[in-house]
Amino acid sequence: MSTFKDREQFESVMARLFERLMDAPTVAAPLRATDMVVRFRYPDLDSTLTFDFHAAPPEFSTSRNDPADVEMIQTTDTAHEFWSGRLNPARAIATGRVRARGDVARALKLLPAIRPAFGMYPQVLNDMGLEDRHERSAPHSSRLVKDLRGLLRRVGEDSLFQDLRMRLRGRRMNYDLLVEDLPLPRHDEPAATHDESSSVPAELAEVRREMLRRMRLIRCFEETLARQWEAGSLPTAAIHLSTGQEATAVGVCFALRRDDVIATTHRGHGHMLAKGAPASRMMAEIFGKATGLCSGKGGSMHVTDASVGAIGANGIVGASPILAAGAALSFQQRGEHRVAVAFLGDGATNQGMFHEALNLASTWRLPVLFVIENNGYGEFTPVRGSTNIDELSTRAAAYGIEGRRVDGNDVEAVATAARELSERARMGEGPALLECTTYRWRGHMEGDATPYRTAAELAAWKERDPCAAYEAELIDEGALSPHGARQLETEAQQVVDAAVTFAEESPDPAPEAALSHVYSAEPKPAPMTEDAGERRMTASEAINLALREEMERDDAVLLLGEDVALGGYFAVTKGLVELFGRRRVRDTPISENAIVGGAVGAAMSGLRPVAEILFSDFLTVCADPLVNQAAKLRYMSGGQYRVPLVVRTPSGAGLGMAAQHSQCLEATFMNVPGLIVASPGTPRDCRALLKAAIRSDNPVLFFEHKMLYLAEGAVPEAEEVAALGRARIVRRGGDVTLVALSYMVQVALEAAEALSKVGIDVEVVDPCTVAPLDARTILESVEKTRRLVTLEESPLRGGFGAEVVARIAAAAHGALERAPLRIGALDVPIAYAKGLETLSIPDVDRVTREIRGWA
Repeated sequence: MSTFKDREQFESVMARLFERLMDAPTVAAPLRATDMVVRFRYPDLDSTLTFDFHAAPPEFSTSRNDPADVEMIQTTDTAHEFWSGRLNPARAIATGRVRARGDVARALKLLPAIRPAFGMYPQVLNDMGLEDRHERSAPHSSRLVKDLRGLLRRVGEDSLFQDLRMRLRGRRMNYDLLVEDLPLPRHDEPAATHDESSSVPAELAEVRREMLRRMRLIRCFEETLARQWEAGSLPTAAIHLSTGQEATAVGVCFALRRDDVIATTHRGHGHMLAKGAPASRMMAEIFGKATGLCSGKGGSMHVTDASVGAIGANGIVGASPILAAGAALSFQQRGEHRVAVAFLGDGATNQGMFHEALNLASTWRLPVLFVIENNGYGEFTPVRGSTNIDELSTRAAAYGIEGRRVDGNDVEAVATAARELSERARMGEGPALLECTTYRWRGHMEGDATPYRTAAELAAWKERDPCAAYEAELIDEGALSPHGARQLETEAQQVVDAAVTFAEESPDPAPEAALSHVYSAEPKPAPMTEDAGERRMTASEAINLALREEMERDDAVLLLGEDVALGGYFAVTKGLVELFGRRRVRDTPISENAIVGGAVGAAMSGLRPVAEILFSDFLTVCADPLVNQAAKLRYMSGGQYRVPLVVRTPSGAGLGMAAQHSQCLEATFMNVPGLIVASPGTPRDCRALLKAAIRSDNPVLFFEHKMLYLAEGAVPEAEEVAALGRARIVRRGGDVTLVALSYMVQVALEAAEALSKVGIDVEVVDPCTVAPLDARTILESVEKTRRLVTLEESPLRGGFGAEVVARIAAAAHGALERAPLRIGALDVPIAYAKGLETLSIPDVDRVTREIRGWA
């Protein structure tokens, strides 16, 4: 039941409240000083209220059309909750209860000034005989609650009650309280599929009309989006439109073949529609609906459609070039005459990823076209304010590739240049850079007041409207009649209106959809042949063996990284180039973003790349392709893509290489959903886990500890493929559960042998992967031993051990005989001096000593 009977009653209450506010000097003075016009819209009662603090004196009105600095859209019940002092405005905006437009940050600064109104509001309701509308909290005594809590605390501390509590609990583990990671699926969840995509006609005259039709569709689609955003219908505070840039999108996409691919940006609606994505599901996606192209998980900045050859729209400036380069690598590797296109803004040319992608594409002569949509501004900054060259296409010369500049508002000029350059790339003549000069009519995002440009500048560019210009050209040439032109506009509006209706009538994603498409399905592990024997080898040899076996098994597997053909820094890949050649064992530039980002694009386009990063410390250089691309593209696309990628990297201290070459970063990446993080601790697991990682359709970050490379262990003669996300008990014991990670497994095994001589029987558990974490196997061990120790080489603060202890302590509360013990590195960077390096990280003596003193 609504708080207010009708619109008249609600507006009367708000008018009376405004009067009270203005009569209170301590409130009125700061409100007048804001010089703002604030509008509130209440769709449930069709009410619009405007507070004009710019006027003297401030005015209250029910106007609907006057310009406002900020607008808040909400229900009248939400307004009642706010004025009652029970609503957190920032949280309400974040959760969508209040949809805010305009200078929201400035409006929120008014909150301290209007806080006294929370006391005035109940008085207004009482004065108007509406005291029953003011919900009063049920009376309670905070002192009574406090006293009860204190009593319970004292009872809990009493030894008699503690003993009784232990007896009642029976020292049992509560598996229901165990926080477990999302399991890796065994069957793929269905992805969004589409069969409504548009194609390019074959006949030239119809192609030209279709180009104009597509431009009109983009224009209409985005103008409608602007109105929907203004009306508060979209579940986002940030939407980026490309109005005025339609010719570039259509010109490039009409120069491509249907199986060519595009990687685009946060301003990618036009590219998707130009490539043939259906307007209905595009609109539904931006409305956040289950029927959207990405099932409502990508939205405006990430909307994509794999069925038309789109490999992602991206909110990361500079990401599209490396993804497109990776897709082009896949086409080249498989001998396919396809081209990848990267759409990017002028601002992206100042990103390192852009330069790394161009250099890699040039070095390998990849079939990729980089298209710069130079609309004059990188967000709010003019191009000349961020770069010292007039023509961005001249950057191509630095990489020995062709660069060309065209009028981006001339759709046929764009199409001609894009066709010529893409065909050159298709025939193996290498990449090219195409700069299209254009202009965006609207701000960087909706709500941007564009104070950085003049009205005259905008008007001049609107005179060069690409849609109107091309329409006039076709009419002048007799290729289109005025009636036909009007019909194209009408058709576009009908398509978009139908798309809005489709979106509005579509269901929201079901709650369970939040858990789908995080991971691709995992293949069933290959059964191990019984009694096949085993042989001893180092972890380095085990990794090399796994790579060789998987490259022999699957031609889609390729290895890329710095000096991998020579074996890499630690000679782990030595000999593979002689077996598989330089097309499958590829030396790369020293370009971590290009290595990993290119591998992501290649993985999305049919390959199974294994990328090597020279030292795990350098993962911080290429964190974006890992965290924002590999881990998220499947989810953001609603399951349209798989990313079968492995990133191998040596980690850890012990070689005197100081702080920038000695870190263990598993904990840094373990909380990134969608990323599998493996960190084996034995040669056997190095082989079995790496084989599983290569066969997985998910991105796997594979840590190889440098000190483990020379450690020997038994490895089965027969093929063994581990199950990712499954821990392994490497030593049985009954007194203490010791969970050790990576090379610390070797330290733990030695310590366990030493402790056995003093009567402490240690069970060593190797989690193998920290994400997903197999907490159940650890808890089962703790159920037997009743004692938990974690051992890691990374610092304790925020470490892997903290996560293990938190999960197990919750499920084993009251059943542990000792508080858990965490052993890890000091909270300091790794020092160069050998004595300090050794002091920083756990060794066998320290682990043995700490467990003896604790147990």
